[in-house]
Amino acid sequence: MMRRPEVRLIIAMCPTLMLGTIAVALAENVERTDWRFVLLFLAVGAVAASSWRIGAAALGGTMMRAHGLPNRLGTIARSERRGPTTNTDTGLHTDWYFRLRVEEEIHRAKRYQQPFTVIGVRSLSPETLDVVRMVTADSLREVDFAGDLGQQVAVCLPNTSRSGAWNVVTRLTSVAKGVDIKLLEFPADGSTLASLLGDGRVGMGAISDYAA
Repeated sequence: MMRRPEVRLIIAMCPTLMLGTIAVALAENVERTDWRFVLLFLAVGAVAASSWRIGAAALGGTMMRAHGLPNRLGTIARSERRGPTTNTDTGLHTDWYFRLRVEEEIHRAKRYQQPFTVIGVRSLSPETLDVVRMVTADSLREVDFAGDLGQQVAVCLPNTSRSGAWNVVTRLTSVAKGVDIKLLEFPADGSTLASLLGDGRVGMGAISDYAA
């Protein structure tokens, strides 16, 4: 069954297609070359216009599917979609894209009733945090992802409990000393983006601290 956007597209294309068909039919019965040329030109224009509408509709559908996210995710994606998603030097996601990925993970985890853990790494030393940025990507599994949030480096470990996240903590602290590690497990320590990233200090009391 065709969906409403497809029906509207067909209805919108009907006048253009009819014009092209009429133009071709008249061109076959017109003797004057100049009039025949004009009619054929109209027919070609009608076909081109129809093709453009089909292509625009397909592109629009793709963009709608790409941004067919909950309101909060859609707002982030629409406002930042032209910006970079990853820092090419460190392999870490940019702030907005990491937050988008965590929102997606929240919805996935709710659907499949699975936990995941977010690790926040901070340091008073900018140099130490730079070391963390450079080594984080190499410390993760393929399914994990990390982001540079400015004041901290954050790591998301899908389908991983807080206890299971200590392997990553150990790898990070083995190369970067003097960092503060905060672990939050979904949904035990937080069920929203703000609580899991510590935004506004929501749910911070449930976080375990570790000083290397």
